[in-house]
Amino acid sequence: MAKVAMTKDLLMQYTLVALFFIAFLSYNIFGLASLLICLISVGVAIGCDFLLSMVMGSKGPRNTMSAAVFGLIVALSYSLGTPPGMMYTELIPTLAGGLEQYLYPALISAVGLIVFKKLQGLAGRKFVNPAAAAKLLILGLLFMPVMSAFYESSALLPQDHDTLLPLQNPMITDEGWRAIYAWKYGGEPYPSMDTVPFAANLLACYSNNASVGYYVTTGEIADPLPAVLDVMLVGKYHGWIGGYSSIIVMLVGLALFAVCRRYIKWRITLAYLVATAVFSLVMAGIYGGDPLLRTLFHLFMGSSIFMAFFMATDPATTPLTHLGQIIFGVGLALLTMIIQVYMGFLGGSILALVIMNLTCPILDNIGKMRPRKRDEQEILSGQHFATTVYDCIRCGACMNICVNGLSPVLIKQARAKKDANKLMSFHAEYCAGCGNCNVVCPAGIYLESETLGYNLSEEEAKEMEQQFLTGTADEDVGVYTDIFSAKSSIDGQDGGVATSLLVSGMEKGLFDAAIVVQRMDGYLADAVVAENVDEVLKAKGTKYVRVSMMAKLQDLLKKGKRKIALVGTACQIRAARRLQQVLLSKYPDLELTLIGLFCYEIFDYKKLKEETERLLGVNLDDAEKTQITKGKYIVTVNGKDYTAKVKELSEAVEKRCLGCPDFTAMYADISLGSVGSADGYSTVIVRSDVGKELVAKLDLTKGKVDEDKVKQLSVQKKDRAIQNLAESGYW
Repeated sequence: MAKVAMTKDLLMQYTLVALFFIAFLSYNIFGLASLLICLISVGVAIGCDFLLSMVMGSKGPRNTMSAAVFGLIVALSYSLGTPPGMMYTELIPTLAGGLEQYLYPALISAVGLIVFKKLQGLAGRKFVNPAAAAKLLILGLLFMPVMSAFYESSALLPQDHDTLLPLQNPMITDEGWRAIYAWKYGGEPYPSMDTVPFAANLLACYSNNASVGYYVTTGEIADPLPAVLDVMLVGKYHGWIGGYSSIIVMLVGLALFAVCRRYIKWRITLAYLVATAVFSLVMAGIYGGDPLLRTLFHLFMGSSIFMAFFMATDPATTPLTHLGQIIFGVGLALLTMIIQVYMGFLGGSILALVIMNLTCPILDNIGKMRPRKRDEQEILSGQHFATTVYDCIRCGACMNICVNGLSPVLIKQARAKKDANKLMSFHAEYCAGCGNCNVVCPAGIYLESETLGYNLSEEEAKEMEQQFLTGTADEDVGVYTDIFSAKSSIDGQDGGVATSLLVSGMEKGLFDAAIVVQRMDGYLADAVVAENVDEVLKAKGTKYVRVSMMAKLQDLLKKGKRKIALVGTACQIRAARRLQQVLLSKYPDLELTLIGLFCYEIFDYKKLKEETERLLGVNLDDAEKTQITKGKYIVTVNGKDYTAKVKELSEAVEKRCLGCPDFTAMYADISLGSVGSADGYSTVIVRSDVGKELVAKLDLTKGKVDEDKVKQLSVQKKDRAIQNLAESGYW
């Protein structure tokens, strides 16, 4: 059975079903009022979304499913219920029982969708949770002056939160309890008491029977723990609609996490719950009281448990990295605890959430995965199914699935902002082309195309040619002014021309540093900086594996280097040119010389090593030299050549190469390769004034090029790319 690709719409559908289930069961506690509030909030959200889509057009497209989810979250994070121990219930507008309890959710839903979803989204991303921010704005700030004229208690900070549940002193005095029961029972006699257990306070607040707390106080209920567990876990009659039953919230939340595990940031929930439990024990140690009861309160009060599963995990307003998510969850727990204990704001989790949301730009860069050599991580199969493309929802799925540990979503953001420094630090060209990020992206974004080495669009290609290249444009080999065969006096692969160009350029001051690829451990290679001739000579020879090079360019720029050469394959040259276009605005004196290598395909190191062992019976790490020429793969070990057909290495080919149409590194200043030249010679294609100057200063033995062979392989690679991209659904 084919696996259904996750999309944003499908993700919203799953979330909507989960929230609907919680909302429907809330009828058992809060009655018809909770269902009406849900209908009103959802209706207002969908209506505002529809109207704004007509006004904003493509800048604010209609998204009914997302609006419905938002409306339900607004409703389920709204407080209902009349706790029997609450002294000021009739003075709190949101619980007054009249039209107010329907008016405020409607206002929160409208303001949240218009201001904090649509308008905030125009900034390119959402910075604060829309439902939490709108609730704080409406109930805490905008209407507080109005409410204070009519009510003695704020909707967010009821007066009895400090008297009924004083978290800095869990034991209420006899005088405080006398006031509560005198109010509740019209001044009737009650037993004398010195203190009231915290369990009685919880039961007075959350149960539907005031006498339960009373009996705990008098000692008629000797063990209140079962009653407290029942209230805190099974059914609370006061607080957030969505948090009425902690068990229901946890079961539904965990089911949603299981279904959408790649897209739900469950680490935030786990970190929040664990940290809340720890901080509860710390507070119990500081202020006294039963540590278990305090932990139950902080963990399972409605605003805490619902927020942990359905608001704190909002992908758009939370960190992308795993470590960032854990820090976010711990910080959220700490702030919530401080706000509850020292402000008496028991629903303080929403204020804490908004504060932590604002830290996300910092947390996104903490724990960012580092690029790595490809391991055995799963390579997904499937096409790019999305018919509708949405804005990124910041779920982080692309980061988690990348076989090379890249951050596709951060690369996309950096490209949109033309932030060259971030693109280099993110190793934005180091893409294997596996397509995992495309397959898992629920927003339908073709993330692979955001990497720097990806194929150029027609517009990009023309712009790049006009900006950097000179000469005649050829459909198959690109723009060039000269093409010839050559060898140098340096002993190197295919005539040592690449090495000679670097040595000559350094000696004549055309560049003062070069980024080259050098074997490090066995056949493993990495990009290195060569700042003198000896370092250039150490990097002689072709390495048929992919490495990350752009971070080295960043290092050189930080050191003040401005004349830099780079030797790379077609995808690396494309990446360098894209960066050069951005960098020139910051470094107008930057002189970047790009030497491109003919490349039909490169290989994954581990797989190439396995295939070499299988086909040739030798260890690739022992190779003195490797060469691909005339359809043959040649490995030299202990002076002896071992040969296999290149096509037998198909299992080791990097997938990115299958969609690359560029054989001759069309956007380099000079392109080099053995195809079209005699043994011991390189084909040299000069493409720019920079390349012309570099070649002019070099003493070369020239020969004739068979241009037809070069064009033949160029066409062959281009046709293969078109076919593979079409079959993958990306063409």
